[in-house]
Amino acid sequence: MLDAMRRNASGWVAKVLIGLLVASFAVWGINDIFTGFGGDTVATVGDEKVDAIAFQRELRAEMNQFGQRLGQPVTLEMAQRFGIDRMALSRLMSLAALDGATRQMGLTVGDDTVGNDIVTDPALQSAFGTFDRDLFRQALQNQGITEERFVEQRRKYLARRQLIDVIDSGVAVPDTMIAAVGNYQEQSRTVGYVILPPSLVADVGEPDEETVQSVYQAGASAFTLPETRDFSIMVLEPEDITHTVTIDDDELAIAFEQRRGDYDKPERRDVVQIPFGTEAAAREAHEKLVSGTPVSEIVAGLGLTAADVESGMLSRDRFLSDEVAAAAFATAKGAFSEPVRGPLGWVVVQVRDIEPETRVEFETVKDELRAALELELARDQVYDIQNAIEDARAGGASLEDVARTNNLTVRQIASVTANGKTRNGDDVELPDLPNLLRNVYETEIGDAAPPQHTDDGYYWVQVDAIDPPHLKPLEEVRDEVVTLWRQQKRDAALIELAETLAARANKGESFETIAGELGRAVLTAPGMKRNLQSDTFSRQAVAKAFATGEGRVTWGPVGLGEGLVLMHIREVHDLELDPASDAYARARENVLDSIKADLIQTFVAGYQEELGYNVNTVLLRQLTATDTGQ
Repeated sequence: MLDAMRRNASGWVAKVLIGLLVASFAVWGINDIFTGFGGDTVATVGDEKVDAIAFQRELRAEMNQFGQRLGQPVTLEMAQRFGIDRMALSRLMSLAALDGATRQMGLTVGDDTVGNDIVTDPALQSAFGTFDRDLFRQALQNQGITEERFVEQRRKYLARRQLIDVIDSGVAVPDTMIAAVGNYQEQSRTVGYVILPPSLVADVGEPDEETVQSVYQAGASAFTLPETRDFSIMVLEPEDITHTVTIDDDELAIAFEQRRGDYDKPERRDVVQIPFGTEAAAREAHEKLVSGTPVSEIVAGLGLTAADVESGMLSRDRFLSDEVAAAAFATAKGAFSEPVRGPLGWVVVQVRDIEPETRVEFETVKDELRAALELELARDQVYDIQNAIEDARAGGASLEDVARTNNLTVRQIASVTANGKTRNGDDVELPDLPNLLRNVYETEIGDAAPPQHTDDGYYWVQVDAIDPPHLKPLEEVRDEVVTLWRQQKRDAALIELAETLAARANKGESFETIAGELGRAVLTAPGMKRNLQSDTFSRQAVAKAFATGEGRVTWGPVGLGEGLVLMHIREVHDLELDPASDAYARARENVLDSIKADLIQTFVAGYQEELGYNVNTVLLRQLTATDTGQ
């Protein structure tokens, strides 16, 4: 559910809260804060606590995001190696510091505000755009969080936003900084260049046996077959047990009446709501409107546009007040209501169109309703069946045994690497289950791995066999080793050539003369910018071009292929941004976001020092241990 909050937050504030608060422990140090203490609290900042549930949830979210960027599941061991666990804890401690600050400052958010924020959250709304209680309950269950905890977290989130709004309000961006950043972003260069293909390098010969052995050992990872695993999976979804649910026609008819609102469409009206500050002004305008004065003229006289007064098609329950709704639904099509007092002042309502109510007959939706109810009832039974399955497994039943008992299917999948491929690099067809490969590679043979959540159910993993990584014999890969050696020798020789040519040019020799000796024509790349990446210029080559002064020569790898590109920086084009340009606006936004992020990070670091902080290293080690089966 916290993930849903993050997905639906927008703007720079959300970025700060979620990603820009603190990147690592560097903000508040690490050596002097670790002390051991008991309980389920991972860390404290003042009176604010980071509990084990919140830490595990944040750690899993970080691991999932890192795994998506890496292209493979991330294990707890990898998370520790890359510092993902420290990053997750750092972020939570930063949020705790903000929570402590809001409490100290007396910033609170009322129940009405929290409730309205929840019911208008797009992640919790049905296809009809209204709050869906069942979806809310299901999301809480999937996330393993209670409704009370969610409301508490949402209240804290809104309070933090209040604080951040205060901190970043009135932030000014110096023009000189915008100019510097803008010039950095928009600066361009005219570059003369020559491609240096590998063919410029003479034949490198053949390696001796000692060299072959050395290259084979040094490049062992390139000749190692990755670990593969055979595993079985069993899935329990509501659809798997709907056949066990029976609903008679009488129950179906009762459910239809209870849910008639989901099928019937209430009358809706396309209305224009023209606001006025006083009743007298509203009545004066009403007289003009019924006399034929165009609505647009009245609206323009109020300093408004059509978009400000057009509400579109609304049902009675979508109006801001019952009084305005009553006036709208008592007014004929094309007519104007008498002035009515609304929650924001006086309004005159015009009804432009009427969409009549439609009612659905029971027989037309009977089958659809039956299927929906069967699925709902099955969804409610999934948890109980999951518990029964776990009881049976605890009693020694195998995955195949519980599958037969519950009329489920066990699927075997063989020889899959951690990135979902065969050892030959072919994709393996895998079911779409959350974190499947990560769970497979965190489970050992004989482990009774706990069930994992799907959207509406559970799945179980059983590892049947593990084929560890192993180095191919040299006899099998000798040709590949020799090819690798030749590639390395050619690359080194080509780099040596590029460095020699660049040195000659930088000592005063003509770039065109050097190119002519190679039998190559000098080409020109006008207007090169820092974000350029093409088949000719790699990102590394562009970075070197922008690190080289005007008139100088440098080199870098081509964007596609094995050659190098020799580059002569002919002209550097600085840019004075027009304050009215899009480029200036982009530069200003980047600088503004950076300043705001720095302010928040400084504020957080200061409050952590003021409030005091501790980390429960004992519990932290337990939660991140690689043998916990998490």
